[in-house]
Amino acid sequence: MMTTNRTPTRRPTLGLTLGLTLFVLGSGLGACTPIVDNRGNLPTQEAVDQIVIGGSSRADVQRLLGSPTAAGTFSDKVWYYISRKQETIAFLKPAPVEQTILRVYFDDAGLVSKLAATGGETVEFIDHTAETTPTTGHSMGFIEQLFGNIGRFGSKDGPYKAPSPTGQR
Repeated sequence: MMTTNRTPTRRPTLGLTLGLTLFVLGSGLGACTPIVDNRGNLPTQEAVDQIVIGGSSRADVQRLLGSPTAAGTFSDKVWYYISRKQETIAFLKPAPVEQTILRVYFDDAGLVSKLAATGGETVEFIDHTAETTPTTGHSMGFIEQLFGNIGRFGSKDGPYKAPSPTGQR
């Protein structure tokens, strides 16, 4: 009688299973780390401290803080430096974390008259509407669009030419 040596099959050990599970969960959680975006122009406090009210000109401010994000709509006597920090987690919509608006006011001589800084508490979010503006006119259907131009363009003699003032083509 012949006997065969069978090696018992090994099952994965608990340590290996636990290690793989922790690796997969750790990788999944690492993918949820937020992506931080800094947008705009955020001047440093040291640069802002160098601005002298009544003594710094527009050129001085631009040299210290850089170009403004925006200027006043109705008057160029105010410059805005706007910055925003936002985080995006996985596939979710970016969420603002911090927003700063530095306003630099100038007098008629072009010198700084006032500095004002505000945070995100003054920001208002505007919802977009899905409504459409009605227009006058005819809305063409699919069939009209498909067959509407038949016979409008050219002929076998070439493209249509408008008659000349003398009546000849």
